[in-house]
Amino acid sequence: MVTPLPPLPTGIAQYSHDLLNGVDGRWNVRVTAEAGSSGASAWRSIDVSVGRSQRQAVGEPAIYQIGNSAFHRIAMQQAVANPGIAVLHDTVLHHGRLSMMLGKRGGGRYRALLRELYGDAGDRIANDVALGRHVDLTAFPLIEDIAAVSRLIVVHSQHAKERVQVVAPNVTVRCVPMGIPLPALVARHDARDALGIPQSAYVIASITHVNPFKRLPVVLRAVRMLRERIPELQLIVAGSQAPGIDLLRQARAFGVEDRVSVLGYVEDDVARLLARAADACVNLRYPSAGETSASLLRLLGAGRPVLITNDPSNAEYPRDAVLPVDVGPWESELVAEYLELLYRDSELRRSAGDAARAFVATSHGVQHMAMGYREAVADAYGVDLPKVDDILCVESPPMLRHKATAQAPETIELSALDSTLAAALSGLGLGQHGDTIASASRAVVGLGLHNLRSRGEDSSLMTDGTPIRKELLDILACPACKTKVRLEGEELVCESCGRRYPIEDGIPIMLVDAAK
Repeated sequence: MVTPLPPLPTGIAQYSHDLLNGVDGRWNVRVTAEAGSSGASAWRSIDVSVGRSQRQAVGEPAIYQIGNSAFHRIAMQQAVANPGIAVLHDTVLHHGRLSMMLGKRGGGRYRALLRELYGDAGDRIANDVALGRHVDLTAFPLIEDIAAVSRLIVVHSQHAKERVQVVAPNVTVRCVPMGIPLPALVARHDARDALGIPQSAYVIASITHVNPFKRLPVVLRAVRMLRERIPELQLIVAGSQAPGIDLLRQARAFGVEDRVSVLGYVEDDVARLLARAADACVNLRYPSAGETSASLLRLLGAGRPVLITNDPSNAEYPRDAVLPVDVGPWESELVAEYLELLYRDSELRRSAGDAARAFVATSHGVQHMAMGYREAVADAYGVDLPKVDDILCVESPPMLRHKATAQAPETIELSALDSTLAAALSGLGLGQHGDTIASASRAVVGLGLHNLRSRGEDSSLMTDGTPIRKELLDILACPACKTKVRLEGEELVCESCGRRYPIEDGIPIMLVDAAK
């Protein structure tokens, strides 16, 4: 098997590690680990070589773990040179292959590959990429050459299988479950004590790599809607952030920095404790590259209700375990309604969490993954590997003494504003309630209303007279073509495709369906 292994920062590394743990002592596996992997392990029947290909015996089954990143250089090369079973964790590999080729001055090879697979259209795409123009790379997945020569393609969902068969209709594709060791059920009280989270908080957790497709601005807007309806709400985000993403800055722009904690990348123990400490979780993702999310399955396995995007790639999750959110103009409102529903209905939180854990245990356990690989090897090579249907893989409990520290949000000086608000609120009978005044002060400051030039001005405008805060404008890009947008009147206009996005209450509606 050719694969990345920990500590490489990709979920596929952990996926392969879990698979090898499950079959260790049952199957003899020679592993070629991608550069940067660790070769150290206590495995009994797994032999690991890091950064160099091992000689393959004639007829020996070969499995290539491939994802849409630069961590699969050897696997992608060998999947074409030495065809075997190609495991496509994503049904689009263009971004990863482009990154690898250009990183090694392989622009000529990139252009030749595009021409080979897509003809004149490939030439045009290569020219656009070279000129820095925006290109929808998902329309050119760069999986065709790997699929064409492989003995078998493995994917993790029916949706991914259908996407592969569209571009490679003559290839045999098999669905194999995404194996997840069942998380230990640490008591919520103990998990919160270990992480320093107040027991009274209503905790929403996002535990995943943060990039523009994870739609966290949608969640931040929902938190803004709920800040007064659920005073104890706290959003905790754990995971590495893609370049250019600054969640704390975005939280300040939405005026919810006091309700958001950003942990950044955390160790596995902290991630598992956070999932158990949460009341509910969010794992939105749009658009999708056909991947099955291991981070989502881990949240479900922890027995927590999860908000997911209502997308074909998520169609196989049972609706009594997840809460599907439609992408569209009312996305944030729907997220807010779901979170408030879960807040007020503890029985729904419990039943959805139980259904979520049962789904992972019965459909995505490590034993199901191993059995799927056994069948794939039999199909592709006619080799019967030892049975693995008795594997029981449950994670050991995480260390409870670990303390996670969130980045502290920027402190806002409220004393002068407090005095003004106290006088204004006294007529409502709230003048003696310091907590209420402080909460109102933070909301006013977060929304930028304390800087309005005069009461006669349009309260929807910011301090410079524009309908949107500069912090938001600086980080926005067109969702259709990922190009910078500019402000024109009451709309944002894409500098590339010309789409026009409306602004409502200082918040841009950055959805393709809402564009003019």
